[in-house]
Amino acid sequence: MRDFVLNDEVRIRKALSTVNATAARKISILVKNIKTNKETIYDSLTDAGKTLGVSKTAISQALLSKRLIKKTYSITKVIKT
Repeated sequence: MRDFVLNDEVRIRKALSTVNATAARKISILVKNIKTNKETIYDSLTDAGKTLGVSKTAISQALLSKRLIKKTYSITKVIKT
């Protein structure tokens, strides 16, 4: 077991590094409804999955294999400039 206590400054720094690491891994996703041509951009695979009612894994697989989700939604990665 640890026998030391982290001070407040170290705790804050550790918490921020976790938040920054998570934000750096997020992939922005463009979801296009091929029936209505409506396009929506989501900040992450999880956000897109929740809205479409599928898992983030399903979104990831559709992105990699260029398949449609629910025979309606095309998934592409948003390129940040």
